[in-house]
Formats: sequence, C-alpha cells, structure tokens
Amino acid sequence: MSKPPASTSGSTADGALLWWLVDLDAGPPATADPSVLSAEELARADRFRFEIHARRYRASHIALRQVLGQTLGIDAATLAFTTGVHGKPRLLNGGGLHFNMSHSAGWALIGVSRHGPIGVDIELLTPMDDADLLARKNFTAAEYAAFLQTTPPQRLEVFFRCWTRKEACLKALGSGLSIEPQEFEAGIGAWAQDTVINVDAQPCHMSVACIDLPIPALAAYAKLNDANSPLAM
Repeated sequence: MSKPPASTSGSTADGALLWWLVDLDAGPPATADPSVLSAEELARADRFRFEIHARRYRASHIALRQVLGQTLGIDAATLAFTTGVHGKPRLLNGGGLHFNMSHSAGWALIGVSRHGPIGVDIELLTPMDDADLLARKNFTAAEYAAFLQTTPPQRLEVFFRCWTRKEACLKALGSGLSIEPQEFEAGIGAWAQDTVINVDAQPCHMSVACIDLPIPALAAYAKLNDANSPLAM
C-alpha cells in the first residue's frame, strides 16, 4: 500500500477501509510539496492564528492529496473537491472513492473506501476531569451504564473508545453533531457493531468498529451499510 511520508498504514479485517496515520509534526519531507494544495487550502492555512496549526493543516491536506492521488493513479494537484449538504468534503469525479479525515493534535487519520460513505475519528488519550459528565450527557443509557461498570483506571480509555465510535458514525453521515450522540448506540467495546441512526424519521443502517493504532490514541471507523442510501448526506 502506498503511503505519504511520516505515516503508518493499514486496513480493516473486512477490507472495507484503508487507513493512514500521519505524523503532522515529523517535519516537512522532501515530497511534501505545498504546490499540490489549492489556492483555497493555502488561504485557509494562512488564516490560522498560530503557525503550528497552519503547518499541521498544510501537512494533513498534502498527505490527504497524496493518498487520494496514489489511490486513483492521478496527480495530487489535479484533485478537485466539493461538499455535501452538511459540509462533508467529497471528490469530484472520484470514481466512487470515498474518504474521510480526522485530526488530534499532531496526528491525522485518513480513511479511504470504495464500499460507500465512511467516517473516521481519532482522539489522543489525554487525561480529562469531566469524562463522567460528558459520558452521562452524550452516551445512551445502556452505554453509560456499561461505562459505570468499568473500573476507574479503565474509564478514560472506554470514554474515548465510545466517543470516537460515535464521531465516526456522525462523520460517515456527514451530519456533524446535528444528530445528538446520545440518540444512537455505538457501543463501548472494541468489536464491530451494527447500529441504526434515525435521520428525519428514516432509519440509516451503519456498522462501526475500532482501529488499532501504534500510538496512545483511540480511533474508529463507520460505514453506511447501503452505499446508495439517500441518507448519505
């Protein structure tokens, strides 16, 4: 599998997703050519207040273009993007290739699939004092009950596992947080799970699972079970 510099790559057991984990702080490699970025991407990078955020934005979007260009066999600079109703980026003339990207501090996770819309999410395992409060607010009753049954040392990891699974589902839909995360089950376990999210009273069937990464972070991916669903917003 081709991959951009300073990255690790892999695939899910079912082959539905190829993923790349990119170190955005590894320094600019010789192949990280900013000329592949569009004028819009360069302008957005320039709007960041701090240079570290601008640099990470440029690095992640160069990596994304490299991954998509290599996958499609075309020049990364020629890729053109559009957005869905809820702002999810999509390829113009991508030949049925779906992608999604997530960031956490100096890391980016890129997912690519030819099996329909996907979402990925990554969160570095960072200490937090309000995990219980956020779990009570954002998990379903069953998820929160299962969360409370874990031991206190386990709860931070369990929280981020469930949180990334929910985020991946919402990103697969392209709906962001317009759908409340406590409205559907994503599960606190690491195994694959089917779930249903109601969108405008229409059931959208999805599957969600975790991605094992070689860094102290939790990650997940989700895919729509019906690639042609009109709910792939």
